[in-house]
Amino acid sequence: MNALRAVGLFAVAGLLTVTASAATAPVPVKTSPRNETTPAASGDYFAWAKSRRGQPHTLDVYAQLGTEAPVKVNARRTYGWAGGIDGTRLAYQEVSKRNSNIRFFDLTTHRRNSPQGVNTKRWEWRPTISGDWLLFDRGVVFSGSKQQVILRNLVTGEQRVLDSLRSKHGLLQAGQVNGDFAVWMKCVSGTCTVFRYETTNQVTTPMPTTGQVQYGPSVTATGTTYYGRSGSECGAAAELVKTTIYGATEVLYSFPAGQDFGLTYATPVAIKPPGEISMTRIYFDRTVCSTERSDIYSIDDFDRLPPR
Repeated sequence: MNALRAVGLFAVAGLLTVTASAATAPVPVKTSPRNETTPAASGDYFAWAKSRRGQPHTLDVYAQLGTEAPVKVNARRTYGWAGGIDGTRLAYQEVSKRNSNIRFFDLTTHRRNSPQGVNTKRWEWRPTISGDWLLFDRGVVFSGSKQQVILRNLVTGEQRVLDSLRSKHGLLQAGQVNGDFAVWMKCVSGTCTVFRYETTNQVTTPMPTTGQVQYGPSVTATGTTYYGRSGSECGAAAELVKTTIYGATEVLYSFPAGQDFGLTYATPVAIKPPGEISMTRIYFDRTVCSTERSDIYSIDDFDRLPPR
């Protein structure tokens, strides 16, 4: 089933004519002959995972500042996936032998370290970071052991279990934490739903149900949630949609048959001069279902800001 798989800009004059929201067509970001997935971005920094030559399912994490040469992130004799960026700190997943841990990488000094109180003998994965909060998964999928989506405050050590599941036929997958919001996906018995959590009020909200599979969520600091909707098979009428904090939902892009994606990552983009329009760039790892080839693309979403 789809959700159970690991996974031209407007001119300023045009922006001022936007009445509600609008999105650009997908733009290629990382499209080398190798598989590229798990995009993350903040400011001029970009991170992702890329498969090794001749090993399409073994990936290394890379980080890049602007147009500078990419830097390999994970340590020797490990592999991994990118996660999330806050400022100059990258959170990523690093696998050594049979153990998966969450690691931090300083994008300026290129030094690695581990967050305190996070890693255990269990499988920690899919980390994102925003301010003091780290969102991540714990537990092996499809094993029947307990899976958890955890939100941890890196300063106070407070830890909140946002969701848990124990099923050989279920999956929990953390999405993104951004400001006061965190999102994740939960699949049980073929039903997959995206949830949004507000850290201040501790309120959890499911995304509107349409009978489709929901997957690959990300979120902005104002609560707008981006995610996928499709049929139960890869590339079955896949859509990238958004739901605002007020519950309004719209389709940003409909994928051609046989194409899909696994994950999204949302990051704000500054507009000059600032005005009534906000811009969010949504990165996603597009997959061609027949070949399992993955590349990274982005879509820019424009919204008119609500009145103060």
